[in-house]
Amino acid sequence: MTKIIAADIGNTETTIGIKQHSNWKSYRFTTRDSYTPDELLALFNSTFQLNHLTAKDFNGSIVCSVVPQLTNNLTQALRTFIDKDPIVVGPGVKTGLKVNIDNPKELGPDRIANAVAGFERANSDVIIVDLGTATTFDIVTKNKEYLGGAIAPGIKISLDALTSRTASLKSVELNLPTKVIGKNTYEAIQSGLLIGHASMIENMLERIILEQGFTPKVILTGGLSKIVSDAIRVNVEVVESLTLDGLEAIYKLNN
Repeated sequence: MTKIIAADIGNTETTIGIKQHSNWKSYRFTTRDSYTPDELLALFNSTFQLNHLTAKDFNGSIVCSVVPQLTNNLTQALRTFIDKDPIVVGPGVKTGLKVNIDNPKELGPDRIANAVAGFERANSDVIIVDLGTATTFDIVTKNKEYLGGAIAPGIKISLDALTSRTASLKSVELNLPTKVIGKNTYEAIQSGLLIGHASMIENMLERIILEQGFTPKVILTGGLSKIVSDAIRVNVEVVESLTLDGLEAIYKLNN
């Protein structure tokens, strides 16, 4: 079986995925644009050695990145590690989708990967909601046409803004409260952040469906997708590995 390294460089966190059998083995580290290629290479070596893997175990690699400053250094480290140029998701890379937006070059590569994997999973009209640093909505039709989407501040960004711009409000753990009405400030913040965010997602889904006049499958992904899905009152599927699945699909299309 072909083994690849899939790298998803996000604003907050970078995920390195290795597909073993039918499951992803993921390694996460904080995104820092100050990482040098040598530091990243050392990180790859130490991480993979712990799992008894070497460069010879991999046939290639693919990268999607929303942090341009880190992209070159990570691709250089992967090139040195595997001795083969990685695929970098962007203009010129095959995705199998028709991108119908004003400027396709502006579309984030992570959203492209999500759209590819979302359609492969649904094989029908689909809305993908990614709860990361930002919460993004991406819409793909049953004809494999990417229509666009929406971007909202993510839950952690909202929490950071709330606590940094107020004198008396403190940070909270992101656990779903049992009731909407909080009995103290801590519960009230949890309710506003998590149930409030879930309500925003519900309303956005309703508006998208009304605007398009279709009945799509809805897929949630991202670090907080499992928590928020419990507060959403519509049928959704949670797929935490969706971005990595999309990167794997794009890799196969380009090899």
